[in-house]
Amino acid sequence: MSLKFYFDHAQKLSFEHKEIVRDFDYYLSAIGITSTAIALKDDLEISEQQLASVDNFFTSYVEGIPLDYILNESSFLDFTFYVDSRVLIPRPETELIVEKVIDFALNKNANVLDVGTGSGCISISLGMLRPDLKILASDISLDALDVAAINLQNHKVTNVLLIQSNWLAYAKTESVDLVISNPPYLKPDDIHLGYLTHEPKSALISPKGIKSFLEISHQAFIALKHGGRIIFEHGYSQRLEVTEILQDCGFKNIITESDLQGLDRFIYAQKL
Repeated sequence: MSLKFYFDHAQKLSFEHKEIVRDFDYYLSAIGITSTAIALKDDLEISEQQLASVDNFFTSYVEGIPLDYILNESSFLDFTFYVDSRVLIPRPETELIVEKVIDFALNKNANVLDVGTGSGCISISLGMLRPDLKILASDISLDALDVAAINLQNHKVTNVLLIQSNWLAYAKTESVDLVISNPPYLKPDDIHLGYLTHEPKSALISPKGIKSFLEISHQAFIALKHGGRIIFEHGYSQRLEVTEILQDCGFKNIITESDLQGLDRFIYAQKL
């Protein structure tokens, strides 16, 4: 069967799925059908293996499965990470956490905890950019840790250790220089969940939306050394609530920052 048939099919589906033609182009390049071949799509025949792969693309795409899951890969900073439905798809705004941590200019051999690591995109990216840091990445989900382990192996990172834990239950008192977390922060009735039907709810939902911040902040204050920092990603409407939680836990020098869309998204603070 020719590639033209599938491009025509994508064009018909584009009335309901606006970006399918663009995403199909991207998908083809990802499975090894080059831009030159795509330019010759009028008469290009594809192999049986490619045919099965393309059929799977259309079936999955129409079901609403995100392209990153169909491809089993997602871009984060300048790196590519394996992803599947066991972990959240990395978001562009989360890249700003890693950039902020780089700005912190942590000392060599500083101890960093990535709490709720998911795919490992934060900890592994940081490990590649700062190979002198000692990073411990935790998640309560063994499924998520399996995905993070794949990415750890793919990127051959040696300064990141994965551990199963409920938040910072494993951390020793005053042993940590930095705690990083992008925890679940959506309420169970959040309207955004309607657009996230294929992503793991355990990585998205927290009771009342802020319980995860409360638990992590209390544990982090105990685990952090004096002078140590914590940095959170939070929902755009949660700045005041998370600020209050950090203040109640004893954190100082609380600073909030916006994401790429100008929405409140990050907060970092220090234990003095």
